[in-house]
Amino acid sequence: MAYLYAGAVPKALADLNRASALDPKDAFTALWLDIISKRSNLAGRLAEATRQMDMTKWPAPIIRFYLGQMTPEAVLAAADNPDATTKIDQVCGVNFYSAELALQRGAKDEAARLFGLAVAGCRRGWNEWAAANAELKALGASP
Repeated sequence: MAYLYAGAVPKALADLNRASALDPKDAFTALWLDIISKRSNLAGRLAEATRQMDMTKWPAPIIRFYLGQMTPEAVLAAADNPDATTKIDQVCGVNFYSAELALQRGAKDEAARLFGLAVAGCRRGWNEWAAANAELKALGASP
C-alpha cells in the first residue's frame, strides 16, 4: 500500500501479485490486486480468484458487488452484524471498497463521499482508513 500511495504503482502491483501467490485464499489481497490492476489498465482476475476463497465469509459480499452480483444496498445489508465492532468494520469495508469501485467508474464525487464515510466510520489505523484518507487527498477533497 505504501508503494501505491507513493505513486509506485508497478511496485505495488508486484507486491500484491507476490502476496496473492503466497496466500491465494486472501480475499482482501484479491480485492486490492483487482483495484490496482484496473488502475494500471490491466484485466482484473477477481472472478478467477474466487475459486480459491471461502465465499461464505466476509468480504465475499464486497467481492460479489465488484463482480456485479450484488447491489450496493444488498452489500450494505450484508455488512449488518449483531457484534457492534464487526458491524463497524464491515460497514467500513463496504464504504471504502464501494468508493474504490465508484472511482474506477469515474464517479469522483460519489467516490469522495464514500471515502469520507470510510474515514469517519473506519477504525483509525486500519488499512481502509489510511487508504481512504490518501484517496481523498488525491481527489483534492477533505474528510
